[in-house]
Amino acid sequence: MNQFSFYSVFFLILCSFSCIHISAQTVGVTEYQPAAKEAYTFFSPFSGTKAYMVDNCGQLINEWDRGTRPGLSAYFLDNGLMLRTFKANLNGPFTSASNAGGIELVDWDNNTVWSYEINTADHLSHHDAVMMPNGNILILTWKLVYTDQLIQMGRDPNEIASEGYMWSERILEIEPIGSNDANIVWEWNIYDHYIQDFDPTKDNYGIVSDHPELFNINLPELNSNNSNSTRDWNHFNAIDYNESLDQILISVRNSDEIWIIDHSTTTEEAATHEGGTYGQGGDILYRWGNPHAYDQASLDGQKLFGQHGVHWIRNGLDDAGQILIYNNGNGRPGPDFSQIDIINPPQSEPGFYQKETTIPWGPEVANVIYGDQSNENFYSPYLSNAQRLPNGNTLINAGSPGRIFEITSEREIVWEYIIPLFGDFPATQGDNINNNSNFRAYKYPVDFVGFVGLDLTPGDPIEINPNPCSILVSQNETAALPLSYIYHHSDQTIHFKNLEYTSYLAEVYNLNGQTILQSNISSNQPNVQLPPDLKAGIYFVRIQDTQGKHLLIKLSLIP
Repeated sequence: MNQFSFYSVFFLILCSFSCIHISAQTVGVTEYQPAAKEAYTFFSPFSGTKAYMVDNCGQLINEWDRGTRPGLSAYFLDNGLMLRTFKANLNGPFTSASNAGGIELVDWDNNTVWSYEINTADHLSHHDAVMMPNGNILILTWKLVYTDQLIQMGRDPNEIASEGYMWSERILEIEPIGSNDANIVWEWNIYDHYIQDFDPTKDNYGIVSDHPELFNINLPELNSNNSNSTRDWNHFNAIDYNESLDQILISVRNSDEIWIIDHSTTTEEAATHEGGTYGQGGDILYRWGNPHAYDQASLDGQKLFGQHGVHWIRNGLDDAGQILIYNNGNGRPGPDFSQIDIINPPQSEPGFYQKETTIPWGPEVANVIYGDQSNENFYSPYLSNAQRLPNGNTLINAGSPGRIFEITSEREIVWEYIIPLFGDFPATQGDNINNNSNFRAYKYPVDFVGFVGLDLTPGDPIEINPNPCSILVSQNETAALPLSYIYHHSDQTIHFKNLEYTSYLAEVYNLNGQTILQSNISSNQPNVQLPPDLKAGIYFVRIQDTQGKHLLIKLSLIP
């Protein structure tokens, strides 16, 4: 018969004195509350060559050692593969930290299933790619456009980079073939959708404010922090796909906007202003974040500042169909700070975006879900993303400092992880960490379909000399419950004494934060019945009254 020994009883009023490691902890899991989503967190650090998946205790679930740095995105897919962009060897004109050149599919055991390069003297993939439901991949690429072409398109010759070319944005849909080939099945180019009011003798001449569906080829630099703005004057840094609308969402960092374009077009229609489900060819169907970019507002109307990680919230989640944005905040008026925004574009019917002629696209303001309060500090000038989770929480990846944390809808931090790496080298608990930046992070629920058939046995944490994992309860949120208890091993129950007539919630968790059981106890029902088939290991029993006071008991189950 199983037998329990109680190693310790954690009264929360004593936690501030006895759990010193919580505040001194510098890497790994620094916060872990019962409200955190039971899930595995996936990340691929910017300066390393590996991707990782850890559980809620920071224990390593899997590691992929790829030998190349990410370039920059990586995802774990529902087919059990990792989709990863990577930095290929290149000796070309593209001089950005966002270079990629390669994309690959990798299995759980780090075997390359498929790999392909878009890496020539005048073409290069960069930043991001997204797997479509049909198995094809949408990928961001740069394409060189030269001085004579730019002048004919209406670009001010004085604003053309001295090298004699600029980096034009192109989106490709590629169909993976075999293990190292692909077919290009669809293409969209930004240079087909320009407007300019500089030279009436050149192409694309018109009134910019009359054509918000087009991009001003002479848009001045808006943000002093923009990357390579004299050459890379759009700087797309994220792409997402909405199957039900057949639309593509893009983050356009250097004009501080997000755009939506139509994917239902043919490649030929995508180069024009007509065709497709929405009748506008490859023109911009919707844009938001900076109406000054299309001359319908002053710079005071700018809402986004160097944003990253934009995507539609998936079906089945809170705010499904709306757009979630990590608004980095660098270059905003006043102090720089990041915030997490959600917008719901006004639509007359799905995919048809409403706009009055001379008024910018709505909404007028975003719904800020985190970052606009003085105590919500997580500034990241670059990288970063956010993700809505199935339990209604939101995961936030402050990419520059390598900080990943989860908040509830009430803005409470219930899980936090500081990436414990210097590049590819593990940090030691207590180190002052740096060089642990991360482009994206995602949490995958324990029942995620991509985990079927995989070995999810946790190993050691990544960091050296890790602290023991526990569900951490902040001292400033609770006070101790003056209860005592007795364990009856004959029927595997915990009997509580000193219970008042009010009801208490009793919850049992394992080390991964998974809920084993929940029950109510009171003076009339003072027992917690433990499951008879629990495996050996560490468990926690958490008792909470209606006033928010807690008692946390750590249990060690001996076989």
